[in-house]
Amino acid sequence: MKINIYPKNKKHFIKLKSFCKEIIETLNKTKINPVAWGGLVYFAYTKDKSFVIHDIDLLIPDKSLKKAMKLLKENKAKYKYISDWHYIAISKGNLRIDLDPLEWYCKKSKKFNKLDFNDLEINAVNLKDLINIYERASKRSKDKPGQHKKRLEELRRIKA
Repeated sequence: MKINIYPKNKKHFIKLKSFCKEIIETLNKTKINPVAWGGLVYFAYTKDKSFVIHDIDLLIPDKSLKKAMKLLKENKAKYKYISDWHYIAISKGNLRIDLDPLEWYCKKSKKFNKLDFNDLEINAVNLKDLINIYERASKRSKDKPGQHKKRLEELRRIKA
């Protein structure tokens, strides 16, 4: 899927996309192949130009989280492991990339779409899986259930 548009915060997104490419290249050195999900993929499916992308969420195999932290440390990347939620938050100034455990979000599917986002090429969760993720998040999330429910409704419209 090729995306040639930008979110509302184009300048921030261009910097974020560049940072994401750095992280992906670092992870690829040890054959960790991340899969995009969250706001980036939501934007890719909805093409809502008023949408703002604050960070990029990537999925990696749960067993690769420790290897990823070691690699980030070797490359002097600024990161923090959030044990309560079992993910890695990587930052560079006001840019942030989250590495989440794949198995927590895409339990069954291993079918991903290729996403070419203005020269950021990455695997992304398919629409069905993204809908399932937001469906679970709208029921379980303590911090943003309304946001997840709204995104879920928008994604269901696309599928219909």
